[in-house]
Amino acid sequence: MAAAVAPAARADETASAASPSSAASAALGVAAGPNPDAGVAVGGFLVYPAMFAGVVYNDNLYATQNDRKAALGLLFSPNLTAVDDQGLHKTTLTLNGDAEIYPSFSESSPSGPAPSNVSGVASVEHVWKPAEDWTVDITGAFGRQYGIFGSFVAAGSSFVSTPTLGVVTGYRQYSNQFNGSLSVEKKFDQWFLRGGFGVQDVQYEAAPVGVAGAQSGFDYNGFLRGGFWATPQLNVFVETGADLRQYRDSWYDADAYRVIAGLSSDLISLFRGEVYGGYQQQVSAHGRFGAVAAPAYGARIYYYPTPYFTIAASVDQTFGSAAAPTAPAARAPNSDTVQTRLQADYTLAEYWTASARAGYARTTWSSSPLIESEWTFGGGVSYTFWRNLGLGLNYQYTAVNANQAGVAAYSQNLVSAGMTYHY
Repeated sequence: MAAAVAPAARADETASAASPSSAASAALGVAAGPNPDAGVAVGGFLVYPAMFAGVVYNDNLYATQNDRKAALGLLFSPNLTAVDDQGLHKTTLTLNGDAEIYPSFSESSPSGPAPSNVSGVASVEHVWKPAEDWTVDITGAFGRQYGIFGSFVAAGSSFVSTPTLGVVTGYRQYSNQFNGSLSVEKKFDQWFLRGGFGVQDVQYEAAPVGVAGAQSGFDYNGFLRGGFWATPQLNVFVETGADLRQYRDSWYDADAYRVIAGLSSDLISLFRGEVYGGYQQQVSAHGRFGAVAAPAYGARIYYYPTPYFTIAASVDQTFGSAAAPTAPAARAPNSDTVQTRLQADYTLAEYWTASARAGYARTTWSSSPLIESEWTFGGGVSYTFWRNLGLGLNYQYTAVNANQAGVAAYSQNLVSAGMTYHY
């Protein structure tokens, strides 16, 4: 929950992800509605399972700048969406995972965790509409990944999503994140009022020896948004919110405040999304460091030029988690991270699909001249050759750089190939 806008943004996106009736719809959250022909009935749920199994080649297993290790491994990526839509109540369950297994490199090293590892996300959302003008949204999620972008070697669901309190780092440090949120919206003719609160628990695994890692901790946040539907498709809103951040080392504890204004739309012509800008400030909870202010801006845009071609893009600037970027003794409570993400999905022909993705992130520190940046790009193609079976080939390149010598940096190529089964 990157900032006060995060619970609202996430609720908007997940609430509309009704069914993976097509690859593009599943990835971008298009409200297509559950399709009984594409799912299996389990109780009151329509379940859409899929599994990718294949091989993956990694040319930098430990994400190091020197002494690179390369190997061929196994990759298993389960994907599941389950929807129970009763009108008054709607529950959506999702699961996306990547299990990378390198039999010859199962141990960790001084430079990072073992290459054989598991990452992914599992979530549950329940939407309750007790009346036409009332909506209650409850979400919970668990995620595990390294870095800001992680990997998409199996080309799972879109990574255009609400960012977490992360920073760019030149080493591979996994984090386990637990999220929960509650939001309530009331409509008044052309006006609406939405409020909510959430909590995020981020637990970072040990950083490499001699490197100061990000601080584990809790983030408690709340927001209040008021808006006016200027047209049936476009609303104008103002939102205020706060984050209370408590870290394992209480010296870093901070309070962040934010005021933004923007435009949002469920669908204008071929576009959907929101754009906002404003002001944010972070101060020490115990008066141990000075206040830091920065612009607050972001956007999430979804574009559907044809039924077979979809584009999703996002940009966010937000305060990140506390960390010591240069050495354990160099305290750095304030970080500012800018993220941009882009994805395109295209159906080439009846049995062929293709996707392309790119991302860029940049972290700066108020108490250090260090600047770290990360960028990634890649894509893939798939061919459904028989009923629900398809072949897939995917590629991802990631590079992390810093403006100071001696700071961890690396580049990595990942190539995967295998077979996907869709029910």
